[in-house]
Amino acid sequence: MKTAIIHSYNGMGDLIWHLPYIHAIARQTDEKKVILFSKKTTNAQELLSADPFIEKIIDLDDTRGFFTNIFSFFKISKSLKKNSVKKIWIFHESVKYALSAFYAGTKEILGYEYGLQKIFLTKKNIMPKNSKVERPFEKANIFLKSHKIKNNQIKPKFFIEKKSLLKIKKKYKKINSPWIVISSTNKADFKKWPDERFSKLINFISKSFNGTIFIIGAPNEKKFVNQITYNLNNKKNIVTSCVSLHENAAIIKNSSLFIGLDSGAYNLSALIGIPSYGIMGASPPLKHLKTYKAIVPPTGEIKSIVDADKIPEEKGMKSISAKYAFDCIKKETNLF
Repeated sequence: MKTAIIHSYNGMGDLIWHLPYIHAIARQTDEKKVILFSKKTTNAQELLSADPFIEKIIDLDDTRGFFTNIFSFFKISKSLKKNSVKKIWIFHESVKYALSAFYAGTKEILGYEYGLQKIFLTKKNIMPKNSKVERPFEKANIFLKSHKIKNNQIKPKFFIEKKSLLKIKKKYKKINSPWIVISSTNKADFKKWPDERFSKLINFISKSFNGTIFIIGAPNEKKFVNQITYNLNNKKNIVTSCVSLHENAAIIKNSSLFIGLDSGAYNLSALIGIPSYGIMGASPPLKHLKTYKAIVPPTGEIKSIVDADKIPEEKGMKSISAKYAFDCIKKETNLF
């Protein structure tokens, strides 16, 4: 009996949040694998290329609109039939996904029970009504617990390609340790931090750190990485790495500390198990993994994601200076 999961959130970070729950569901199946429906914007095809719990990834449509929804409805339904899916878990409140599964004849349809979706689910009145206001990863946690999957079955884990681990081990075997990884990119403008502040932060770290500092990014982010390195006082023991996701994940795996923004790289680092500091001046700190650390504004942490993009910069990201960020990290680490 094939099991599928629909994950309909947009970002890579959103998918990373849900991986422990996706794996927990996969462990319940006879094959220990699931078919995953996910949007292209999550980068699932690359992100999960080494994941033994994923049998297949099927792309969901990213665009919205009446005709797109109709096309997506039939595409999902056809895929469920073609792959002989008998059970589906829907990590979303949309009625479209439940209706697609119903139309495909899927025997077990499990979802969040909000609105019209509830009509087409095979198990109802399980999710608490107040779960609707929770953040996505909290909804996922409540979802699994409501279906008797316990906390000890939900384990943070990310699978890195072996070839990437071997490549990084060979490539950087002669450089100084420990390693600190820094990622400066974020697609949301209101969550960004000025490049010059990253440069200043690295300058502060370099004065009392004898290891290697990696500044990482995707291959198309080399321009942003270069802007940071240009303003460094000392480029010794600085390595830039604009490579594939799994190569950067291998670097993170071998590091002792990660510093970045509220982004996919930050979420990935925390999931890998590295103490990960996010500069969180425009969104509430993440606390569902012990490895999440937050640098919040001097006035205190942001309490809600609602209207977070409307927070004045002087009270949000720009209220966090490089020196303030360095002091926050220094208090909690013995690396410098």
